[in-house]
Amino acid sequence: MSKLRPEHDRQPGAPAPARRPAPAGRRRPRASAGLTPFRHGLLLGGCVGMTFALAIGVVGFLVTRPTAPVAGPAAGAQPAALGAAAARSAAAIDVTATHLGDLQVRIEAQVSAPRTYDPITRAQVVAWTDMVAMPMAHREGPIVMTEVPGRPGTYQALTKVAMVGEYNITVETRQPMASKADRRLEVQEVSKGAEARTR
Repeated sequence: MSKLRPEHDRQPGAPAPARRPAPAGRRRPRASAGLTPFRHGLLLGGCVGMTFALAIGVVGFLVTRPTAPVAGPAAGAQPAALGAAAARSAAAIDVTATHLGDLQVRIEAQVSAPRTYDPITRAQVVAWTDMVAMPMAHREGPIVMTEVPGRPGTYQALTKVAMVGEYNITVETRQPMASKADRRLEVQEVSKGAEARTR
């Protein structure tokens, strides 16, 4: 059995031993040449997209101006002060209610501007009647009140209540300024022309 001699023991001029060819199914590993074109494009696209997104966000931040919050009532404003301001801007209403007999009631309201008390014409005025002893059971309204010709700021309506008893008459202005006023009226079948009594 012959032994292979190392190359340094080889005689000068002797032919080099032949190398054995690699098996058919095996390939030598190739040296890595870097990223594949697909990965390279994916990485480049991601970087470019993030750069554009960042640039758009910065431009949007610089261009958009913050909106100021809507001014509301001051934190220290007292409810009583707010109520007084609302009362000063409300119309003044003077209500008169008359029982005409047979359960018929005439409601009259003099509507005037706050502070100046000038008559308010062409206003939208409505009324309600509600029995005091049975609230909401015999409530009627809204009853449309019309302006009396020749009497600026005076509005009137006729209505019929359900039965004898004490009624709360409510008059409300909706336009041009909101306001509300109440009167009490005792409706009696035998009594005619009884003026409203305020309480």
